[in-house]
Formats: sequence, C-alpha cells, structure tokens
Amino acid sequence: MSRWLWIGGLGLVILLALLVWGVIAGIGLVTDRLPQWLAGGKQIAAQSVQKAEEALPGLKERVAESNPGLARTIEEWAPGAALPRQDVGGEDIAGLPRFPGMVRVAFGVHERKKSVAYKGAAGFAEVIAFYAREMATLGFTKEVTAASPAEETHAYAKGNRRFALKFVKTSRLGAEMTEVEIREL
Repeated sequence: MSRWLWIGGLGLVILLALLVWGVIAGIGLVTDRLPQWLAGGKQIAAQSVQKAEEALPGLKERVAESNPGLARTIEEWAPGAALPRQDVGGEDIAGLPRFPGMVRVAFGVHERKKSVAYKGAAGFAEVIAFYAREMATLGFTKEVTAASPAEETHAYAKGNRRFALKFVKTSRLGAEMTEVEIREL
C-alpha cells in the first residue's frame, strides 16, 4: 500500500510540474505572438476601411455622424491617422529649416533652451538628407552621435550655436513616418 502511495504521489508531482510548464509555455507563446496578431487584425481592418472608402466615398463621415467612437477607432487604424492636421502651440527655432509638409507635434522650453518636434509622412533617409543639406548651407558642421536602422542623432554646431537633431522612423500600417526632434544645446 505504501509503495502505491509513493508512486501515486510522484505521478501527481510530475503531472503538476508538467501543468505548470504548459501554463508558462502558453503564456510565453501568447505574449510573443499577441502583438503580431493584433497588428495583423488592424491591418486587415485598415485595408477594409480603405476599400470601403474607395467604393463608397464619404463613408468615414457617415460613420462619424452615427457612431463617433467607432469613427475615432477607424481613424486610429487608418494610415496617416497619427499625423496631426495642424501645428501645436509654440514656435519654430529661429533660423532653422523645417522639412516641407511636417507638422509641429511638440514644443518646450527648459532652462531657456527650446525643443521642437515635427512629424510627417516622409522617408527617413530623405529627411536626414534634407537637414544635412540645409544645415550645411547655413554653415553648420555635422557630427553623427548615434545611429540605428530606425533612429539617428546628429549634432550641428556653428559658432556658439549648437543643436541636436534626433530622427526617428516609424511605420504605421505600411505608411512610413519620420519624426524630427530639434533641441538647442
């Protein structure tokens, strides 16, 4: 009897260990795959909305009239939704260029140094090349201080004026966006 009790207890411990392992593995699988599943669902929804908009012009406006919450969700999923339509308050840094079509999305002053961020539907390399060309035309020297495939930071200097430009590439449902943050140093 005692032998069968030990065998049953050992079997129960092994079964519980396998159950815990299965739960941990399942949670790991879901946390790894969930963002991909959600992104795929949003992409399908965005493509459906675009096709419906092509077939039925004015669909978004009619949805907005009947259900504003659904309209906001559709706008979030649609390409270009992350791009504001107009500049936020504040001002550009005097004497520095802005990439055509970019919108000011942030402005701040800290210890009398301005910081401005712009965002637009533009190619990452194209925006970097624009600022390199325009800043060189203004007489600034450039130093790349950090770089990765989706983000670069450049330091520009001319006399006692110094600026840090941070370029960030984002993609939303196939639409490439670039954000530029300019900080006075």
